[in-house]
Amino acid sequence: MRIFICIFSWVLIIGHVSGQSPTVSAASATHAPEQIKRPDFTITNAGAGIITYNPTGHYLAVAAGETIRIYDTGIPDGRTPNWTRTLTGHAAQILGLGFSGPNTLVSVSLDQTARIWNIDTGKLLHTTKMQLDKQLCFAIAPGKSLAADTSSGRVRLWNFEMGEVLKSFEPGDSWASVLAFTPDEKSLVIGTEKGVLRVMDVASWKLAKTIDLDSPIKSLAASAEHITVGYSDGTVAILNFGDQSSIPEVKKQKGIINALAFSPNGEQFASASDDHSVKVWDIATLKPICSLEGHSAAVLSVAFSPDGKTVTSRDSNGVLNFWAAPKQ
Repeated sequence: MRIFICIFSWVLIIGHVSGQSPTVSAASATHAPEQIKRPDFTITNAGAGIITYNPTGHYLAVAAGETIRIYDTGIPDGRTPNWTRTLTGHAAQILGLGFSGPNTLVSVSLDQTARIWNIDTGKLLHTTKMQLDKQLCFAIAPGKSLAADTSSGRVRLWNFEMGEVLKSFEPGDSWASVLAFTPDEKSLVIGTEKGVLRVMDVASWKLAKTIDLDSPIKSLAASAEHITVGYSDGTVAILNFGDQSSIPEVKKQKGIINALAFSPNGEQFASASDDHSVKVWDIATLKPICSLEGHSAAVLSVAFSPDGKTVTSRDSNGVLNFWAAPKQ
């Protein structure tokens, strides 16, 4: 059982949390079995790496080792996804990938560079030198020149266009392991190997909230109103941005939750697991809506398209699956 033991002010929406320590409660398991869905479209040999949509949903970028593959998703025309080009130039594994505009892609690599690309032309626009650790995760804020990493367990805030570290934070209790920016880019959510969740106000670089979840955090995602957390035993938990007397959690998958993603309207989230499945969940009830079945290996990445109509997942064999998302 993961116990909520640290109470701090939550400055994003509500300024004070009750002083009574809440307990963790599991969401009800008594509901109809979720629907099982098979992929609508599959791409093999896409490479094992990060996936991200551009803001219009027209393009999907997939980091595969040192290269980036760009797919035309067919949105909004309804065509099947189609590979368009490969971006090359990095000399080591790509750690971070994100769009800073409809046609501008940012990639960060262990070759100690951040590169900015025009995906319409495939041209490299800008390269910046960075000093990165070998074992870290990277998060890129959409629409701004901000990124964060977990170099040597610390959290660092970067201007990736300048290659400049702006601020740094040492969790103290254990190494930071996972990161996620909120959609408005005002907050950075930090998860540690010990199981402590922190929310950092990006502008002031001060802690807004700290929660001890008592288990190593393997993955997380942030929406405008919620944070979802994944654990190694297949459990997911949901936290909100206001008063919370308990932290609902449910176990419906059998392997590590490797990745999480919110739908654009924040009413659903998807969890990708080592057990080869992706679950799509209802935020309000924390019940699975459907199970996306069709991978034959651990699912490492998952993303909703910006229009909320498609869920895309990628497994360790480099297989990309595209699914019709549940209606919201």
